[in-house]
Amino acid sequence: MSLMPYWLRHLRNLAYRDPVTRILEDPFAVFARDPFFRDPAKYIRQVTAPLESDHAIEGIYSDAELKVDNKKMEVHLDVQNFTPEQIQVKTVGNEITVEGKKEIKREDGWTKSHFERRFLLPEGFPPERVECHLDKGKLKLVAFRAEPLTERKIPIQDKSDSDKS
Repeated sequence: MSLMPYWLRHLRNLAYRDPVTRILEDPFAVFARDPFFRDPAKYIRQVTAPLESDHAIEGIYSDAELKVDNKKMEVHLDVQNFTPEQIQVKTVGNEITVEGKKEIKREDGWTKSHFERRFLLPEGFPPERVECHLDKGKLKLVAFRAEPLTERKIPIQDKSDSDKS
């Protein structure tokens, strides 16, 4: 009987434990584990997400969830698993709190679901002017400005004519 199969098995096990040997066997395996090389667009989107906030509301929200313009601010939440009695919306200061709680008793125990979302109202949006609508499992919060921003034209002063004289 030959000892060669035992030595080869030992060498193979040694290669699996040694990271340098693993890199030499498959140099591209490092790239397969790196999130940048798996999906570069997703990685760049995640890294730059905090830099792209173009609204005055703190926190990170998706574009489909939050819309702000000159007249109103809209927040859209998916609450299809909750009934209107299980959802509570309230304002405290300049903060809107949406909370949903439900408990379901089953034969084998309890199932509890709970969520809480908080949104800060930007300056100029009083909490008294917040409305809430529920339609087909979608909760829509609308906050209106105290006074809509007026549009103002700014005249352009041409300095090039005065430089020539």
